Amino acid sequence: MDQVNKDGNESTADSNLMDQTSGGTSPAHKESNQGHVTHRNLLGYRYSCLLAYYPIPVFCLLLGGTVLCGVIATALYDLPDFSDPIKGFQARGTKISRRMFSYRNLNFPDSGAFRPLQRPNRGDIMRDAKQGFQAPQAVTQDIAYNNITMNGSLSVQSGLRPELIFLPGGDEDTTQGAEFCKLYPLSTSARMVLVPRKTKTLFSSEAMKSICSMENEVVRQHPSFTKACCRNTMSQFNDTFDGEQDDCTLSWSLGNVVAALNNKESCDNLQIEDVENTGQILQDCAPYYESGSLTELCETPQCQALPSKCIQGGLVYKIFHFLTPSSFVEEIKQGTFQLSSTIVFLPIEMLYSFDELWDLYKDVFENKVITYDKTKVAALELGLKYDLFASYLQADTLYLGLSAILVVIIINLYVRSPFITAMTLLNMIMSLTLAYFAYKALFQLPFFPFVNIAAAVLVIGIGADDTFVFVDIWKKARQDIAKKEPIYDRAAVVHETLKHASVTMFVTSFTTASALYASAVSSITAVKCFAIFAGTAIVANFIFTVTWLPVVVVLNDICSTILFGQASNKDTESGKKQRWHPLRTCCSSLSRFLNKVFTVHIQTLIFNLRIVWILLFLGLAIGGVFLVFVSPKLQLPSQSDFQVFRSSHQFEKYSSDFKKKYSFEDDRVDLLPYTATWGLQALDNGNHWDPESTGKVKYDDQFDLSHTESQEWLYNFCDRMRNQSFVNAGDQSYCFIENLKTTLHSPCTDETLPPPCCGRQDFPFPPDVFNNCAVLFCNATNCMSQHGLYRFGPWFDNGRLVAISVVATSTYKLSLDYNLMDAYWNAANTWTEDQMQTAPAGMSGGWFISHSLIQFNFYDLQGSLATGAPAAMGISLGLAAAVLLLTTRNILISLYAMVSISGAVFVTIGSLVLLGWQLNIFESAILSLAVGLSVDFTIHYGVGYRLAPFKDNRGRTEFSIETLAPAITVAAISTFAAGAMMMPATVVTYVQLGTFLMLVMTISWSYATFFFLALCRTIGPRGNIAQIPLPKCMQCNGSSGDSNKSQDRIENGHVATVDREQNEPLNVKESKCNAAKVTELSDDDLQKLSKLESTCV
Repeated sequence: MDQVNKDGNESTADSNLMDQTSGGTSPAHKESNQGHVTHRNLLGYRYSCLLAYYPIPVFCLLLGGTVLCGVIATALYDLPDFSDPIKGFQARGTKISRRMFSYRNLNFPDSGAFRPLQRPNRGDIMRDAKQGFQAPQAVTQDIAYNNITMNGSLSVQSGLRPELIFLPGGDEDTTQGAEFCKLYPLSTSARMVLVPRKTKTLFSSEAMKSICSMENEVVRQHPSFTKACCRNTMSQFNDTFDGEQDDCTLSWSLGNVVAALNNKESCDNLQIEDVENTGQILQDCAPYYESGSLTELCETPQCQALPSKCIQGGLVYKIFHFLTPSSFVEEIKQGTFQLSSTIVFLPIEMLYSFDELWDLYKDVFENKVITYDKTKVAALELGLKYDLFASYLQADTLYLGLSAILVVIIINLYVRSPFITAMTLLNMIMSLTLAYFAYKALFQLPFFPFVNIAAAVLVIGIGADDTFVFVDIWKKARQDIAKKEPIYDRAAVVHETLKHASVTMFVTSFTTASALYASAVSSITAVKCFAIFAGTAIVANFIFTVTWLPVVVVLNDICSTILFGQASNKDTESGKKQRWHPLRTCCSSLSRFLNKVFTVHIQTLIFNLRIVWILLFLGLAIGGVFLVFVSPKLQLPSQSDFQVFRSSHQFEKYSSDFKKKYSFEDDRVDLLPYTATWGLQALDNGNHWDPESTGKVKYDDQFDLSHTESQEWLYNFCDRMRNQSFVNAGDQSYCFIENLKTTLHSPCTDETLPPPCCGRQDFPFPPDVFNNCAVLFCNATNCMSQHGLYRFGPWFDNGRLVAISVVATSTYKLSLDYNLMDAYWNAANTWTEDQMQTAPAGMSGGWFISHSLIQFNFYDLQGSLATGAPAAMGISLGLAAAVLLLTTRNILISLYAMVSISGAVFVTIGSLVLLGWQLNIFESAILSLAVGLSVDFTIHYGVGYRLAPFKDNRGRTEFSIETLAPAITVAAISTFAAGAMMMPATVVTYVQLGTFLMLVMTISWSYATFFFLALCRTIGPRGNIAQIPLPKCMQCNGSSGDSNKSQDRIENGHVATVDREQNEPLNVKESKCNAAKVTELSDDDLQKLSKLESTCV
C-alpha cells in the first residue's frame, strides 16, 4: 500500500501547484485516498470532495445566488417600514377579534387599514371616551372616519387647524388681565411635568416663580413656540401675524393660575401672601371637588351654588384636576401642601403643531436635563413619542453595528484568520438576506414588523457559535489525519469535520428554529411574523454553515498553503513556522490558555464539586419556576402606551410615572358600552399576517327581524338587558325596535309618517308593515345612534334590513386591567349567548361586543399573550427534546439535557421577572428565543458526550470538555459582548434584547458547563446504557449501528475499524456501496472497492 502511495505521488509530482489550488490532492489521488476514508457515508464523502476540490465555483454559486435573492426581494417587494412600531400588535382570529373586525367593517367598509391599538399620543382628540351617546338626529348617515364631531363643541377635520374655543363664561371670568388659552379639552395641549429641586415642595412662591422663569427663558424664546402658540382673539384671526412672542397666551401653570387667583398679571409678582391665600382657598374648596360638586364648566345648580372663590374662572378646578396630582387634595386637607410635581400646559395644541413641537423638542429638550433654580423638567408629553421612535430606531442601529464589530473581533482572535472572520460576517448577512427573500418571495408575507430586527442579533450569536465549533473540529481533524496519513487530503479533513460538526450544528439549529416556528401558533400578527422570519434565518444560517463555511475554510487553507509553501502532513504535524508571528503568537497563547483552563481547572472544578453544582442549579431552577408561575409571576401589560424608550426618557416617564397621578387623565375613562349585534357573521376574513388586510363584512342570511316573533323577542331582550347587573340602567341606551314602536303608535299628523306607519295600536307589526315602515322611519329621521366612531341601530342594503345593533352603557369603566375586563367579558358574553339559545331562528345568530377602540382590543391582546407565550414555550421544549432524542438516541442524555435546558429557561425568565419585565409584544418575541438560545451549549456537550471514543462516563465527559468547552465559551462571550454593546441605546427594544442576551448566555453556559456536565460525570450513561438502537433497515450490513462499539482508525494509510472495548481490529466484511468496516485492504481489495464505488455512483 505504501508503494501505491509512492507511485501516486511520483505520478503527480508535476501537478502539485494545481493540486493546492484545487484542494491539496491531485485527481490521481482521489480514487486511492477514498480508500483511506470511512465509506460509512459515501454521499457525504462525495459532498466533501465537491467542497474540497471545487471551492471557488461553490463559493461563487452561493454568493451569486444570495445576491440574486436579495435583489429580487428588494426590487419586487416593499422595504420594511418601522415608522409605526406598534403596527401588528393585535390579535387576529380570536373570538373577540372576529367580532371587532366584523363590526368595524360594517361601520367603515372602505376606510382601509384599521389599527385597534391607536397611537395613544397623537390623535388623542379623536378618542371615543367622553363623547357619550349622541342623539340620533345629530349624527349623519355618512359620517367619515376623519371627520368627527365631538360633543358638538369642537369640529375636527383632518388637516385643518381649529379655532380658539372659549369656555362658557370665558369672557366674564375674574382673571384680571391674565389671558389663558382656553382650547378645549386642555388635555390636547403639549405639557411638561416639573419636580422640585433644592426644595421639598413646589407650593411656594420661589418654586412657582422658578417655573415661570424657566418657561419664559427656555421654552418661549424658541421660534417654534412663537409660531405654534395659542394667541389672543385679535392676533388669532389676524392674517398678518407679526410673530411677536407677547401675542402668545399664558400657559396653564400653577404659578400663572395662583397669580390670576390673586389678581396678579404675572407670576413674576407673586408673594408669599399670595401663595398662603391660595392655600386657604384650596382648603375651603377641596371638599366640593372631592364630592363632585365642583366641575370644570360649572353648569349644574350644585356647582353654581358654591362659593364664588371656588368657581371663579374655573381656576380652582384647574389646580385640582389638571395642575396637581390627585394625592394633593389629601395633602391640602392635612395642611401639609407637599406638592411633589406639577404640570405646565403649554398653549400649543399637539395634534396640529407636530413640526413646531418636533423642532422645540430637538433644540430644547433632547438629551438634556432642564433645571432652573428650584425646579427640574422631569417628563414631557408632546405627542411625538412614536414619531421620535422611528428616528431613534435608525440612529440606534449604530449599537447593532458595534455589536457585530465586537463579535467579528472575537472571531478573528479565536480563528486567527481575517479571511474566515470576514466571510463569517458575510455568512450572517447572507443568512438574513436569504431569510428575507424566503419571507417575502416564498412565504408571500406582506408585513415586516419591527420585532423582526431581533433576528439579526440571533443570527450573529449563532453564526459565531457555529464558526467556533467548526474551526475547532477542523483543526483537530486535520491534526488527527496528519498523524495517520502521509498525504494531505483536504477532502478527508472536510469529511471528518462535517461528520462531527454538522450533527451538533444541525441539532442546535433545528431546535432553535423549531422553538421559533412554534411561536407561530400565536394569534398576534407581529409575533407570528417574527417567528417565521427568525426561524427561517436560523435555517438559512445552518445551510450556509454546512456549505459556505467549509468552502471558506478550504479556501483559507489553500491560501495558507500557497503563502507558506505546500502543506504536507509533516508540515501540519510539526507546525511549520508562519509569518505574522506576533499576532499568531498572541492568539496561540490565548488558545493554549483557554485549553489549559478547561482541561485542568474547570474540569477539576466540575468533577470535584459535581454534587454541589447539581444541588445548586436544581435549587435555582426551582426558584425560577416559583418566580415565573407563583410570585411575582410574569405579569401582563397594564398600560396600552407601549414603551419604546428607556424608562428614564422624558416621554416614558410621563407615560409610566406621572400619567396615572393626574385626575384629568381619567376624564377619558368612561363607562364601557354594551353592544349586541344581529345580522353579521363574526368573521375576520382578512389576511391575519397583514394588519392592513381587515377583510370584508359578511351578512348573516338567517337574520330576519320582520317576523312577529323576532320583533317581540328583541323588544323583550332590550327590557331584560337593562335589568342585568353589568348594564347601567340609569344611563342612556338605544334600542331601535322601541323607537320604531313609539313612532308607529303616534297619532297620524302632517309631521308623522304616512299610514300605515302611524296611529297603529298593534305590536308586533306584520312583516310587510315592519319592512316598509322601518325604511320610511330611517329616511325621515336619522335612526342611528353613535358612540365615538361607531354607529348603532338598523343597517339597510338596497332597502332591506341586513343588520341591527342594540347599545347600552355598562357598569364597567374603561380600564386596562386584565382581570376587570375579563370579568366584564365573561358576564356580558355569557348572558348574551344564553339569550341566543332562546331566540327565534331569525335572531339566534347575535353576539356581544364592546366597541371601544382600545380597551377590548388590548384585553384580547393580553389574553393572547397569556396563552400564546406559554404554549409556544412548551412546544419549543417538546421539539427540543424530540430532536435531541432522535439525534443522540440516548434516553438519559436527552433527559439530563432537557432538565438543564428547562432550568436555564426558567432561571432566565425568572431573572427578567425580577427586572420588572411584563409580557408585552416584544418581550413575548424575545422570550420565544429563550428555549432556542438555551439549548445550544447543552446540546453541543450532549452530542460530544455521545460521540466520545470512550466507554466510561468520566472519559466521555473529559472528551466533551476538551473538545467543545473552549469554542462554546468563546461563543458565549461573543454573544454576551454583543448584548452588552446594545445597553447604551435609547430605544428600549435594543436595551431589552441586550439584557436578554447577556442573561441567557450567562445562565445557559453555566447550566451546560457546570450542571449538565456534572450530571454526566456523576450518573451519565456508560457504554450502551439507555441507548436506543437503530432500526435494522437503517443499520449498515447488519451492524447494530452503535457508534460507541467501534471507531475508525487510520493506520499506515488504511482505514481500520477498531473495537473500542477490545482495542483490536475487527474482521473484514464485504460492503455494498457504503462499506462501513474495512481493515487491512490489499491492492486487489482497493481495486474492487473502487469498482464498487463507481458502480454505486
